[in-house]
Amino acid sequence: MTPEQIRTARAKKPRIYARDFAEAHGLCEAALCAAFVGISATRITADPDRIMPGLAALGQVMALTRNDSCVLEKVGCYDSYQPGKIPRIVNPPIDLEMAPAHWQHAFACDEAGPKGPKRSIQIFDAAGAAVHKIHLREETKAEAWAPLVASLRLADQAQTFDPASTDPGVDLWADLSPVAPLHDGRLPARRLTKGAIERLMLRAAETAVPVRFAVGNPGCIEHHSGVIVRVLEAGPWINVLDPGLELHLRMDHMAEIWAHPDGAVDAFGDRGQLIVRMSGTEGWADLLAAEGDFQP
Repeated sequence: MTPEQIRTARAKKPRIYARDFAEAHGLCEAALCAAFVGISATRITADPDRIMPGLAALGQVMALTRNDSCVLEKVGCYDSYQPGKIPRIVNPPIDLEMAPAHWQHAFACDEAGPKGPKRSIQIFDAAGAAVHKIHLREETKAEAWAPLVASLRLADQAQTFDPASTDPGVDLWADLSPVAPLHDGRLPARRLTKGAIERLMLRAAETAVPVRFAVGNPGCIEHHSGVIVRVLEAGPWINVLDPGLELHLRMDHMAEIWAHPDGAVDAFGDRGQLIVRMSGTEGWADLLAAEGDFQP
């Protein structure tokens, strides 16, 4: 599709999530952003050493990291950036780890919405898959938006996007918990029964046991730590819907669940891909002990 064709198709279905629209039209999500460059999007540098320090001026924003089966959204400030081989932000509630090799393309999007401008910074890998997104909120310091975009703007403002292969040697998320050592017994973990993650989420909410979530993709891992309150199922999704925190997890995508000796519980998809990691602090061991082992 040409950029004009993409814009025409998008105008007919403006309410569909960008990710779903792109998939339905055989596009990568970055191509959808690129089609609106010069209209409601600006190409900006994808260098985290440039983007992350500048975000602090915005104040409260929403940080979003996802993979195909899980989405984590946290509200907070991007402050205390730590550059390095694996850059980090540890400024609770924002807690991120980044792999710069996957930060290849970025756009500042400024779309018209029914309640005013919808502004975001969206980072993509070489193939055009989303790595991390930052969404502005009502309480964001709107006056900081234009200077930030201007400071990050690239000379190249093309509306086309050519996907390329990603770096297979850097995968923060897969390296966190590979499934192969679990299958062959090289790691002393136990496999849990289907539905274990959902039960742990519901019981943690009922008993106010603090939990930790990690959600990621090859270029970014986002963390949450604390008590969860409102856990609801909706279709194939189980959701945490708390102030400043949302987690959306596809229950039907979880094929294997493994508990490690340190209390971390990992859910994997049918291709062996890590979907979500869940763990906890005080009281977590008791919740985990109530989970039965998988019976083949």
